[in-house]
Amino acid sequence: MIRALPFLLLLAACAETPALDARIPEAERVAPPPALVPLGPILARAEALPAAPDDGGLPARAEALAARAGAIPAPGRSDAGRLAALRARAEALRADPGTGPGTGPGASLP
Repeated sequence: MIRALPFLLLLAACAETPALDARIPEAERVAPPPALVPLGPILARAEALPAAPDDGGLPARAEALAARAGAIPAPGRSDAGRLAALRARAEALRADPGTGPGTGPGASLP
């Protein structure tokens, strides 16, 4: 199998590639290349910007996100409270069909 690898690579190198140049519009193909901009002034402006203050907000955000993630039930887990809430929601939708999907302000009328 290893001995066939160079042959397969050689065979792949000889294959015809699709005509990618045909997908580029003629106006873009004959247009001059875009002008190159010196990178030095751009980097100097970026370095002159004030750094974001490190007020310890990132760890607090991480803790809040971890708490929110812990509140999300794992997929495939049967949670009796969630099931009861879904059943109650289904009953409410059956009782008032005007609150179901497709009945909002942008919904089409039959």
